[in-house]
Amino acid sequence: MARTVIECSECGQQLSVPQKKGIVECPKCSNEIRLSFAPKVVNTPTLLKKELGFLLIFLAIWLQTNIMWFRINVYDAADIFEGLASMLCFGGIMVVAFADLVRNRGRLIGEQAYPSVSINSPEHTNEISGRQIIPTVAPQFGHKFYIAFVVPLLMIPVSFMIPEMLDWCIHPAFRTCVEVGRGTYIVMLFLPCATALLLMAMGYKQSGTEHDDVYAGARISGILTFAFFVLMSFALMTVSPY
Repeated sequence: MARTVIECSECGQQLSVPQKKGIVECPKCSNEIRLSFAPKVVNTPTLLKKELGFLLIFLAIWLQTNIMWFRINVYDAADIFEGLASMLCFGGIMVVAFADLVRNRGRLIGEQAYPSVSINSPEHTNEISGRQIIPTVAPQFGHKFYIAFVVPLLMIPVSFMIPEMLDWCIHPAFRTCVEVGRGTYIVMLFLPCATALLLMAMGYKQSGTEHDDVYAGARISGILTFAFFVLMSFALMTVSPY
């Protein structure tokens, strides 16, 4: 954590303190000093948005559907193009999932300020210097954020364990098992995403805003678990091992 040097108002002793809220005691005169720092504005490149992730996913789908054309007209190496499509898809999912967290990364270690232009400031100028900047402060992410982020991801192994424990199968060939339809497997694969959606609804209902800790954490895991659901459902409908 960043530190700064302050001076005790009683004895003039200089102290190196962390830039966070709290109370420190001067070792020289035992004077209690209350710390209060203005939240730091975290700047992020404007290119890092969810739209970039969706663009990468679109390129991955386009490349995957045109592999045969690339093999005929560019280079006969399907593995290279399939690997590139997988990398683009994975990168796009990560950008969509974590773009908001990167833009709000200041909340991981403390409060974060978002500069906004005052309504009463002149609108005809595009220069920030000609406007009144009013900082909006978002609080630090608490333990609810991490719980909402981790719990839906932990449901992924659960969605695999339940069919194994109940001995489910789709094709009971050469073994004894409980035969179920593909829809049952798909519902089970949707369990992690459903958990994330439930936590998102709970977080939004509690605060009424998208800045809630539970909502922010569940939104990230919701994107990841939805990608897991789509991928596994596609595999189940095409090359199912069950």
